[in-house]
Amino acid sequence: MAVTIRPITPEDEQRWRTHWAAYNDFYQRTDGITETITATTFSRFLDESSPVQCAVASTSSGSYEGGLVGFVTWYPHPSTDSVEDVVYLNDLFVDPDARNGDVGRKLIEYVYAEADKAGAGKVYWHTQFFNHRAQLLYTKVGKRTDFVMYTRQ
Repeated sequence: MAVTIRPITPEDEQRWRTHWAAYNDFYQRTDGITETITATTFSRFLDESSPVQCAVASTSSGSYEGGLVGFVTWYPHPSTDSVEDVVYLNDLFVDPDARNGDVGRKLIEYVYAEADKAGAGKVYWHTQFFNHRAQLLYTKVGKRTDFVMYTRQ
């Protein structure tokens, strides 16, 4: 399958929403992700003044011809451990039928390239402890840290 990674466009919204719903279902975030959040999130991708960015993986062959098979979101931000901004890779999703075809790797590498263009020295992300399949890829393209994440109750 030939895959192209490119910035998201307004025409991608419907297919992105399908993947967004599957992504939120996987991470059991369905109760908190309202239509307002979804619409606002998508509009941020298209707003040049927003730091939140999105790229999609599209294919021109196979059962997904002309369609999207995944997406990645990220945003740069200042950090106290660097003069340069760092980049947080926020969301990464690949359609289950397109996994094991290097789509996830290509999406991460796209974010790496965008971070390099922006002069960001670091890209980081989190995943659920149970997401072992994704971690098989993450250990090939990144370094696991010892940090544990906490959130406000």
